[in-house]
Amino acid sequence: MNAIFTRTSIRKFEDKPVEKEKIDKLLQAAFVAPSAGNQQPWEFYVVTKRETIEALAKTSPYAGAAAKAPVVLVIAARKDVI
Repeated sequence: MNAIFTRTSIRKFEDKPVEKEKIDKLLQAAFVAPSAGNQQPWEFYVVTKRETIEALAKTSPYAGAAAKAPVVLVIAARKDVI
């Protein structure tokens, strides 16, 4: 609970790549997250291509800060399961 109550939001990013080990660790945690009936109705995309990140940042008024991020994780729901 401490991690939830003491978290901070970061909207400024360093201009350096994120280590593959850190991305892998995040994905491992995401893959084991519980879902109703263990349906796991999600897909995860790791985006590092600058042009794609900038395009994604324009898809929502809340995503603008992502434009300067070195990597973006996109989580999508699969309609065939939900």
